Amino acid sequence: MLLDDVLAQIISWGNSREEVRALVLEGSYAKEEGVDDLSDLDINIWFDGALTFGRGTQWLDAIGAVLIENPLIMTTPAGEVRTQLVIFENGVKVDFSFWPISLLEKPFPYYEKLQVLVDKEDYARKINRCIIKNEKLPLSESRFQELVNEFWFELHYVAKFLKREEVWFVQGIQAGIRENYFLPLFEECARIEGVKTSFSGRKIEKWLPSVFVKRLPCLFSSYDVADGWRAMWEEIALFEEVSLFVARNRDFDLRVAKIEGMKALLKQIQEA
Repeated sequence: MLLDDVLAQIISWGNSREEVRALVLEGSYAKEEGVDDLSDLDINIWFDGALTFGRGTQWLDAIGAVLIENPLIMTTPAGEVRTQLVIFENGVKVDFSFWPISLLEKPFPYYEKLQVLVDKEDYARKINRCIIKNEKLPLSESRFQELVNEFWFELHYVAKFLKREEVWFVQGIQAGIRENYFLPLFEECARIEGVKTSFSGRKIEKWLPSVFVKRLPCLFSSYDVADGWRAMWEEIALFEEVSLFVARNRDFDLRVAKIEGMKALLKQIQEA
């Protein structure tokens, strides 16, 4: 696998650089979850002294020929950390991040799972103190009520801008609705069923109850006002079913009167 070849080159490079004190692999490859030929490598470079790499491509020559790269700043529990996203000509993407070894003097929560690739002075012990437990607590009733309440506010925007025929803007709102309101409730449905989820809705077809999976297409409309209205009413029906499923299983209150009132208002906007 190309990933393994690139990883071997990165390890060889790390061993050859005096300022590199440790190399850590994180992300899906370290977790050994859903890895395929299109997976990225997430490499943390723990270094001592001045940072002499992380900009430009010359330092990457020992690893491979670069097609495109992008330097960024990443906010972490330890503060801001420089990163460099790289796509090599062989198609492998590597996200490098650069961590001063001094940060390990005060371990911070960061890693879900990691693999130490290079360790020149037994830093693994300190690095492993940065591992956090990735467990999501059940949804609280207050958070559930927030999600339901905010969903209807967002649907009010959808209806208003569909009426104005601003399809582009509506599509953006709908993307936020899927991520911010449907996804947390979908994850709660999976927890109720005792099924482990994946981040950001990845592999949702495998962990979401099948009764809801078959309804997912209704959350996506074409670039058309009429189809936008169709999708809105279908997503309302799905949201009602999902929220009712969570409410019944968690013994949460579902404020039906307000929901019916909002549906009537949305209908009024559509037909005005």
